[in-house]
Amino acid sequence: MRISRILVLVCVLSSIAVAEPAAAAPDPPIGTIVPPIEGYVWGWQPTAASYTSTTGYEHNSAGGAVQITRTGVGRYTVRFVTMAGQGGVAHVSAYGGNTICTVTNWGPVAGDELINLRCFTAAGAAADSRFVAHVSNRKDGAARGYLYSNDATPPVGGYVPLPGYSYDSTGQQIAVFGEGTGSYAVELGAFGQDIGGDWRSGALRVTAYGTTAVTCQVMDPDLFVDPGVLRVRCFDTAGNPANSRFVLSYSRAVVPVSATVDNYGAAPTAAGWSSPGNVAPVITEVDDDGDYIVAFAGAGAAGGHAFAGIMGTPPMYCTIFSWTVSGGALNLRVRCYQPGGGQLNPAVLFTVGFLT
Repeated sequence: MRISRILVLVCVLSSIAVAEPAAAAPDPPIGTIVPPIEGYVWGWQPTAASYTSTTGYEHNSAGGAVQITRTGVGRYTVRFVTMAGQGGVAHVSAYGGNTICTVTNWGPVAGDELINLRCFTAAGAAADSRFVAHVSNRKDGAARGYLYSNDATPPVGGYVPLPGYSYDSTGQQIAVFGEGTGSYAVELGAFGQDIGGDWRSGALRVTAYGTTAVTCQVMDPDLFVDPGVLRVRCFDTAGNPANSRFVLSYSRAVVPVSATVDNYGAAPTAAGWSSPGNVAPVITEVDDDGDYIVAFAGAGAAGGHAFAGIMGTPPMYCTIFSWTVSGGALNLRVRCYQPGGGQLNPAVLFTVGFLT
């Protein structure tokens, strides 16, 4: 059930007045076909001034290099050479620990596609960190939707996100509504059509947008009377609700390896998944304090891009601690943390995904 409120013109105009992630690319010549873009990288040298990623854990759909520059403590620019695109969304996340990373902007510059991000300690201080980053404006797949929620305090009646940075494969209008401090309702038809259960095999991801240490999470849809409407909650490092802009994306039959892990019971199980041969992943608790391995048989692949996110037990956040291949299986290790000190904490519902 959609919230279905009429968005008055003034709300739309006020959302358009907010600065976009980056300057838009000029219109291409008439007749020019602009290909979709997709790029990802593992930032593994947190203190290096600048380097070109050649680990195999990077991808540039234009075939160019992927470069990372450290512009200050905890500040990085990822450059996908010759991959300048139009719109789309970017996600970032810390890797290998309890640090927090946010996206500060993305977009085309001088023919390249850039992602700027910042990382922080669990207490909120700027900190050098390893990270993973991804950007795409693709529109393929059985179900796909994404948006940049550019207003941290939506007007009464909600607003429509910037059209250049949002997409819904159902063709329905995307809308974002405020429900209190740091609390948002998102109408995304691509997700709503899958609420019968298919969404659990898809890939759901949210990233805080801004220059301070904020984490955002999508709540378990089953906790609400209208589960087809996504609920996003954002928090500061003390665990208090915090108003924030954010980037959200959902897809099904696009990300080749993904799962929603249910830990409400005695042991974690896969509530839904996508994998080669449709084989259910095996989830192992490394310990009972929020450290998990999600193993997908037959999905082992060189390189790639892994991500994870929390959906239950707010306020918390999850990151990819590592990913490995053994015996043909892809093993995604996920750690989940509570705010403040960043101690490990069990998660009752989280998601994982892997791109190649």
